Formats: sequence, C-alpha cells, structure tokens
Amino acid sequence: MLDRVGLTIEKIGALLKYVAAGLLISVAILIAFDVVMRSVLNKPIIGVAEIVANGIVIIAYLQLSYTVRIGAMLRSEFLVSRLGHRARVLFELAVSLLGALFFGLIAWASYTPLTRSISSREFEGYASFQVPTWPLRATILTCSILAVLTYLVVAYRALRHGEVSYTAADRAGTDGPGQGAV
Repeated sequence: MLDRVGLTIEKIGALLKYVAAGLLISVAILIAFDVVMRSVLNKPIIGVAEIVANGIVIIAYLQLSYTVRIGAMLRSEFLVSRLGHRARVLFELAVSLLGALFFGLIAWASYTPLTRSISSREFEGYASFQVPTWPLRATILTCSILAVLTYLVVAYRALRHGEVSYTAADRAGTDGPGQGAV
C-alpha cells in the first residue's frame, strides 16, 4: 500500500516538474519580451518584476518533490560516497526524517500567512500592477506538504527495502569506495 502511495507521489512530483518547466519557459519569454520592449520602444511591460519574483519561487517549490525523490537535494557526496551500504541506508533515513521535519515546519508556518492573504485579499506590487500573494503562499504550503510526504516515502524505502539515493560517482558507474549492493 505504501509503495502505491509512493508511486502516486512520484507521478504528482513528475507532473509538477513539467509544470515548473513550462512556467520557467514562460518567465524567460516574458523577460525577453520586456527587454525587447524596453530597448526598441522604450516601453517596459508593467509588472514583470513582480511576476518574475513570485514565479521563480513558485517554480522552485514545484520542483521540490521531484528533487527530493531523485536524491538531488544538497548533500556532501564526498562523505556519502565513502560510506558502506548500511551506513548509507541509516544516513538516508536520518536525512529523510530531518527533511520531512524541516518542510513540515515550513508548511506549518505557511498556513496562517496563506489564510490571512486570502481573507485580506493581500496584493504585492504598485498601484498600476498588483499580484495576489495567495497563489505563491498556496504553492509553498502544498509543495512543502508534498515534500514531507516524499521524504517519508524515501525514509520508508530506505528502512524497508534498503534503497538509497545514489551519488554522482554511483550514477557514473565508477567503482568508488563505499559502494554496496543495492
């Protein structure tokens, strides 16, 4: 059952990764169009700064679950590559539980600002262009919860199946120290 939940979370994370890629392309096109408008017609597009600032954070959070799942969060591969398989499993378990705690705290801290931004109709920007803040806050909350679930799945797989995220040396197929049977 938990394996099926893990697969569902993986599919959601993969979908969000593609949504983030689409948003990134859209933001890049918007920036390029703004640069052209500024240079050629001396008419910048109003609100580009606000859209880009919020868009970059949304893009980062949309990719969070996928990044956790593939083991691409910040880690010291120098240390991890030197561990034996059992030590890697314990390391993976500890890191996953700490990651779940961290993003759980982010989700918990994001709930009140989200409800406040919805109820007060909070906006960001100037009088000529205003962006509502609730989509950004909702993305942070939901993607943090998804990251918690992803970390818990990673922890479960490490504990139950002995699965670990691989280092760059493992992915390259080199026979570095600490490589255990998977």
